[in-house]
Order: sequence, then structure tokens, then C-alpha cells
Amino acid sequence: MVERYTLYKDDWCPFCRRVQTFLAEARLDVPMRDTFNDAGARGELMAGGGRATVPCLKIEADGAERWLYESADIIDYLRSRASP
Repeated sequence: MVERYTLYKDDWCPFCRRVQTFLAEARLDVPMRDTFNDAGARGELMAGGGRATVPCLKIEADGAERWLYESADIIDYLRSRASP
């Protein structure tokens, strides 16, 4: 199963920066959407995840979407997927 990810974030959010630091250190290339500066991204997050809280990782696999909140949970999830 191949998963695709999108990180919804705001530049001012320290928890978002925590996830971004992990992504950089793990050398994971995850597209990001800025919900503060992009109303379309904020709308996608609200429609899909049900709340505007960031960070939020959109996980797409097998035609389904899952929305994962909380920086520690996002990092743990991605770390478990990046491990051999």
C-alpha cells in the first residue's frame, strides 16, 4: 500500500515547526499547505479533518483519506512508516 501525505500547517505554530524539523532530519519530502495564508487549504482542512487545528497530516491510501492531528502522533506515525 502506497501512502501519500500532505501536512497542513501555519508558520507561527511551534508544533508545526516540530513536525517540519522532523521531516527535514528524516529527509522526508511531504507537501505542505499553509492554512493561515491560504483560505483554500484552511477549507480543505475543515472539510476533511473537521477542525482547523494544525499541524494535521492528511494520509491518502487506497482511495481513502485519514486526518491525523497532534505533532507527536504525526512524527510517530511517519517514523513508523519510514523505518525499514
